[in-house]
Amino acid sequence: MSGALAGKRIVLGVSGGIAAYKAIDLARQLTLLGAEVQAVLTRSALAFVQPLSFEVLTGRTPISRMFPIEGASHPGDMPHISLTGHADLVVVAPATANLIGKFAGGIGDDFLSTLLLSARPPALVAPAMNPRMWASPAVQENVRKLKERGHFVMEPGVGRMARAEEGEGSGRMPEPEAILAEVLRFLAPPHDLAGMRLVVSAGPTRERWDAVRYLTNRSSGKMGYALAAAAAARGAEVTLVSGPAGLPGPPGLRTMRVESAAEMREAVLAAWKDAHAGIMAAAVSDYRPARATVHKQKKKEGPLTLTLERTADILAEMGKKKGKRLLVGFAAETGDLTKNAKDKLRRKGLDLIVANLVSGPEDAMGADSATAILIGASGEEEALPRLPKDALASAILDRLAEMWKTHKNYRKR
Repeated sequence: MSGALAGKRIVLGVSGGIAAYKAIDLARQLTLLGAEVQAVLTRSALAFVQPLSFEVLTGRTPISRMFPIEGASHPGDMPHISLTGHADLVVVAPATANLIGKFAGGIGDDFLSTLLLSARPPALVAPAMNPRMWASPAVQENVRKLKERGHFVMEPGVGRMARAEEGEGSGRMPEPEAILAEVLRFLAPPHDLAGMRLVVSAGPTRERWDAVRYLTNRSSGKMGYALAAAAAARGAEVTLVSGPAGLPGPPGLRTMRVESAAEMREAVLAAWKDAHAGIMAAAVSDYRPARATVHKQKKKEGPLTLTLERTADILAEMGKKKGKRLLVGFAAETGDLTKNAKDKLRRKGLDLIVANLVSGPEDAMGADSATAILIGASGEEEALPRLPKDALASAILDRLAEMWKTHKNYRKR
């Protein structure tokens, strides 16, 4: 696939520590998003990970020695200078206390530390060390120096450390997904949705049947929020219509909060009137109680019968009124994923559908990452690997941007 990081050149520095194994997954995720990744491993890192793992995933031989100069394309080449000169971003993960100290102190005694001396800010540094080391005044002073020079040092994660007797503390390397999100933020996406008025729906809905109880689903809203934030970063004027997701509204865009399917329909259709495109990521309840009571229903002997009635089909209604507008929907399925998604695409009049499984090991609902199949109106399919939802949002918006380019006449509206 093209990917949100297509054509971006990233140097991934890996220093020694048990967290080095996480750098393998980070290299994989960066490569899946289209980045050209050059791994640089310190001698200490080789005690924890093997260069072959990075080579298989990135297609490039990692650099792990200063002499003879690895990666040199011809005699006299100095990769520790040329790599940073051509890189879009230098990422160090994990960054040990030793590596951070050398970076801050201007010491270059191996390939990675020498490379960092020529790195233009901001380099992205993901610390990993014992909590007591992270809290030490010396390490904190070195971190302060790097920040003052314009580099970005992530806050370490909090959790159980490698040594059981240490318990939990702040010092864990941030998870690869968190580092990937920062990479995506630094390598800003193109402004290819500028001028688009976009409505995005997100989260679940709640259908009340008495004063305290309601019907709902497992949707977290993470996918819709990621889409709204990423679209705004790419220049779109976004209205986010959110069910009760419990997430903070992304900055810089209009967020409308609703609860029931009826409230979501009203808010979405109001925003749809003046929109160029819509992405309906919300998991809207298909049914609601036929009769809701204002008082809490008391527990009684025997079974309870709850009569349900259909809610409005918001996506189908938008499709009927679509005209030249672009409409993207989601298909959350437990089986026959492609077949059911294509049927929904046709019935709802969509331009693109995102098909997810919501059961088994690939369950996307409520998760931080998901696999997906993107299916276009003409039936073309693009299967995406499991990605953080921020990255999946970028892939979906890549397709929307392609369609947006062909709507030149409509864009003048």
